[in-house]
Amino acid sequence: MVEIPEIMERKMQAAVGAALMKRWFLSPRFVLPENWRKGDMNFLGVPTQHVDSSIVKMEWVRRFTRANIAIGTLENSRLSTPKALDEIRRVLQRQHFLTANKENIGVSSNALILHETAHLNSIGVPYVGGVDPLDCALAAFTMHVAVGGSVEPLEKGQSNAGKTHKVTIKNLHFYVRDSYDFNTEDEPLGYWGREGASASLFNLGMSFVENAQFRKWRERHGRGGDFIIFSDIYTKNLPKPISLEI
Repeated sequence: MVEIPEIMERKMQAAVGAALMKRWFLSPRFVLPENWRKGDMNFLGVPTQHVDSSIVKMEWVRRFTRANIAIGTLENSRLSTPKALDEIRRVLQRQHFLTANKENIGVSSNALILHETAHLNSIGVPYVGGVDPLDCALAAFTMHVAVGGSVEPLEKGQSNAGKTHKVTIKNLHFYVRDSYDFNTEDEPLGYWGREGASASLFNLGMSFVENAQFRKWRERHGRGGDFIIFSDIYTKNLPKPISLEI
């Protein structure tokens, strides 16, 4: 199994997937808690050894059509949904940005910090059953958007339906968050051989690989450390600021 990263890199031009898998094989045994996988926690509290923010780059992710579709969907139809408004209020309130003053938000260049201080919405990018470099690295993953701009209290008399603040969005920060683990039961990872991988079973000399084999390897060798992935940031400046009331 430890030969798979080498096959990815040498035969499949999947260097990102190879780097992620190498990190998993070389790390001490660690099973990702379920709430980390779901994103149901504050990632600023996760020990740094369980987070990778250096391998996945948005410049690379944006080479793939399905990633750009996700970015476009977030930008064009997911900025002012009820879910988005609830989310931005939640993160701003938790970080004490909903004050009586005007506060700048989304100024960090770190996706993890943006995720916990200026996150607006997300969309799942499904695994399509292939073995291209994006499949090898991330399979199914989530594209997120955080905002850059400011938040300030509404003027007296402007409060509407419990809304107290106005968020002015000047730019959008897109990034990937994912969990790198093999904990899902019976998840197929394709058919592998010395020359690469295939999603089809009609390939002689290839072996079927699934998550359970990685878990068995981890138990046997005491290595195989799950981790959280944050990519870097792709920032898009808006031609005209957008105002949201929260």
